[in-house]
Amino acid sequence: MSEQLIGDDLWAEMTDGQKLDAVSTGRASLKQIAGGLLDGSEALRNACRHFLSHTSAAFENISAAVEAERLNELAESLTEAARKQRAHESHETKPGKRAVPHLAKQRFGLPEGFVPRLQRYGRAVLLELNIYRLPDGQEFIPCRPSGTLGGRQHLYALLTSEQYLQEKRGSVYVRTDGRIFNYSIDMQQPDHDMFDTGYTLYDLERTGRYAPEPPRRRKRKKSQAAKVRRAAAAS
Repeated sequence: MSEQLIGDDLWAEMTDGQKLDAVSTGRASLKQIAGGLLDGSEALRNACRHFLSHTSAAFENISAAVEAERLNELAESLTEAARKQRAHESHETKPGKRAVPHLAKQRFGLPEGFVPRLQRYGRAVLLELNIYRLPDGQEFIPCRPSGTLGGRQHLYALLTSEQYLQEKRGSVYVRTDGRIFNYSIDMQQPDHDMFDTGYTLYDLERTGRYAPEPPRRRKRKKSQAAKVRRAAAAS
């Protein structure tokens, strides 16, 4: 073969006619001739066979040589892929860097976009007799919901201190999906449901203060006259 061999990049861009000329003049490498023998046109394959029949390389060994070349290329590709994988894993496990956690699946019953704030102790459950504050400054005492309105689809009734002392029902509730609704005010926000305050259970912050003690009701003493009337009626 000629010492001026054609590079593989140039060979890949050549037409069958140019490859045929390169094989005839001895400027094609053994690998290129083997490729032309397998994938070339009829004229190129004939030229490759004719060239190989006049060289020291036996024609029957060409298939084995091509297969070995392909195996070598495959081994090199696998080695490079393994090296990149090790480098990627080493980069992810460097100290001081935290891996990004996978997003948890949306819990059933929660509205779209409702994401619980993690690592905040005591925020999933409200403690009774504790006073909580919303970001707007309103303070509430969580109680068990009751009544026709409160008993359905609500986790807590939020009472002001005044309502708690007077044992009145309020209009602010925490729904089962975590959202806080005030049924006495229509917020008129197009991106929220009617009565939705825009706050959730996780917006309630403990103030560290507790609900005031309701005044004890004194039992009314029964009058003496009433006792006499009941005794007379019984006799």
